[in-house]
Amino acid sequence: MRTLSQYAAVLALALPALAFPLYGQQHPKLIVLVVVDQMRADYLERFAPYETGGLHFLVTRGANFVNANYEHMPTETCLGHSVLLSGRDPVHTGIVANDWYDRESGKMSYCVEDANSPLIGETGPAVSPKNLLGENFSDWLQSSYPSAQVFSISLKDRAAILMAGHHPQGVFWFSHDTGRFITSRYYGDRVPDWVEAFNHRHVVDSYAGKQWTTVLPLSSPAYHAQEVDGQFPHEMPNQPGRQLNSAVYGSPFGDELLEALAETAVRSNHLGENEHNAPDLLAVGFSSNDAVGHAYGPDSPEIADEQVRLDRTLGRLVDVLTTRIGSDNILWVLSADHGAEPTPEAELTLRNNKAARRLPFSQALESVEGQLNTIFKVSGKMHWFAGQTDTMLYFDRAELARHKITLSAATDALTTQVKNVPGVDGFYDVTHLDSVRDWIGPILRNSAFPTRSGDVYYLTHQWTLFSSKATGTSHGDPWPYDTHVPFVLAGWHIGAQRITDRVQLVDLAPTLAELTGVQWPASEVLDGRSRKDLLDVRTAKGEGRCNASAEPSRRVPSSNGDSSPR
Repeated sequence: MRTLSQYAAVLALALPALAFPLYGQQHPKLIVLVVVDQMRADYLERFAPYETGGLHFLVTRGANFVNANYEHMPTETCLGHSVLLSGRDPVHTGIVANDWYDRESGKMSYCVEDANSPLIGETGPAVSPKNLLGENFSDWLQSSYPSAQVFSISLKDRAAILMAGHHPQGVFWFSHDTGRFITSRYYGDRVPDWVEAFNHRHVVDSYAGKQWTTVLPLSSPAYHAQEVDGQFPHEMPNQPGRQLNSAVYGSPFGDELLEALAETAVRSNHLGENEHNAPDLLAVGFSSNDAVGHAYGPDSPEIADEQVRLDRTLGRLVDVLTTRIGSDNILWVLSADHGAEPTPEAELTLRNNKAARRLPFSQALESVEGQLNTIFKVSGKMHWFAGQTDTMLYFDRAELARHKITLSAATDALTTQVKNVPGVDGFYDVTHLDSVRDWIGPILRNSAFPTRSGDVYYLTHQWTLFSSKATGTSHGDPWPYDTHVPFVLAGWHIGAQRITDRVQLVDLAPTLAELTGVQWPASEVLDGRSRKDLLDVRTAKGEGRCNASAEPSRRVPSSNGDSSPR
C-alpha cells in the first residue's frame, strides 16, 4: 500500500494525461462501492493504529459519517445490501429478510430466489433481483448516463445481486461447489470470457495447504487490547475442492480472491475509461468478514486479523485503480450491510456485562406456545407457527382454522397477553404498527411489507443472542451493535472530514445521486435524503484539497440527534 505522499506523486504523473480539467469534471469516472459484510463502525477506530492500507486511506482522506445507522429489522445481508443503493427501507423494497415464509407456496423463500433464472453451468438455487421492488442507484445511473457500465461482484450471490439493480452489465459470485465465479441466466446466456479466464487461473486452489496466521506479530496489541483468546493458526485443506473453497471463503484469503476479480473486472471492461465520459460503477461485496465474525465474534483475534488484512487487500485495490485511473477520478464508498453482536461470553468476560446471555430460540418458542395453549385452552400438541425468521413469526393459518381461532385473535393474544418470554422484550402486530410510539415504532414501520413480513415482529432483548451453538455470534436486531456501520465517501472531490450528524444508510443512494448528477424517477419514493450539504466538496482547483498532516474537519451533532437504541 502506498503512503499518502506516494499517492500525490502518482496523481502528479497522471495529470498531463487527463482529457479535461480535473476540477471541472462534473462526475467521477468510476464509482467503487465497497461493502464489507458484518463490519461494525467501531472497527474503523479500533484497528486504525494497525492499518496503513485501503481502510486507512478511505477514513483519513475521506468523509467519515461516524454516526450512521440502519433503521430496520432484521439487520441481515439481504436487507442491508438492498437498502444501500436503493435509498429505500424494506417497507418499499420488499426485501424483509434473508428468507421469508411464502404463504402461497407454504415454503421459505430466499430473498433473491427466481425459478426462471437458473445458474449457468452450475446446479444450485436460481436467482435474480426479481424480488427487489423498484430501481436503485445502478439503474438510475444508466438512465442518466446510458453508456455507463455497472458490475457487481461478491462471494455471496445475494450481496452481488442486490447491489446491482435490475440492468447491470454483469453480476458474479463465488461457487462453494466449484470454486468458480458464476452468474444466472437473468444476466445473460453465458459467462463472459474474462470471468472464465479468471476461473481458469484457479486462484482459490493456490491456498491449498496454506496457514492463516496473524499478519502482525502475535504479541501485537491488535490482538490483545480487548480480544478473547484466538485459535491460530488455521489450516487450509490440502486438496482443491469444496472444503478448501469454503475454508478460503471463511478466512481473509476470500477477500484476496475477490480483490483479484475486482482488478480483472476493471481491466477487462475498461471501467473508468468510458469513451462517452459516463461514470461507471463497480460494487464489491467482501463477504469473508461475515464468516469470520460469525465463527469467532467481534472481540476475537481472528476478526482483528481479518480487518488488518482487509486493510492491506483494499490497499492493493486502491493502488491499482489509482495508478490506472487517477485518484481524483474515482469516488470511493465504504459501508456494511449490518454489524454484529458481541458473543455473550466475551461480553461477560471483557466488560462484565451480566445482561449478556446465549439462548436457543426454542426456549422462547416453547414459552410462547405454552402460553397460547393456555389462553385458548388447547389440549394436546398444536402447530402454532408455519414459519419463523429473525425477528418475525408467521402463524400457521390452516392450523388456526382447524382450532377455530381467528388470526386476529391469535395475534392479539401474542402481542398483549403473552408475557415473560425468555430473551424477548415484546411482540408487535404487523397490522397495527402505527400505534407503536416508542423508539422501536419507526423501525418496525420501516421494516414491514404486508405480503412478505410475518404476522408478528418480536424484539430480542439487548445482549441476548438466540443461538443453539456453543460459540460464535450473529446479528439481526435493531440494537446499535447490529445497526451502526461505516459510511465513508472518499476520492474525487471529497475532502477529509469527520461528520457526527446522525444519518441513516438509506441516505447513501440519494447522496451519491446528487454528487454525480444522477436523477431517479419521479415515481420512485425514497426514504433517505441527500447528505451532500454535510460534505466538504471541492468545486475549484485547490479548494478543499486534503493536507495529509491536517486534522479532518469536524461537524457538531445535529440538534435532533439522540442516543436512543436505533
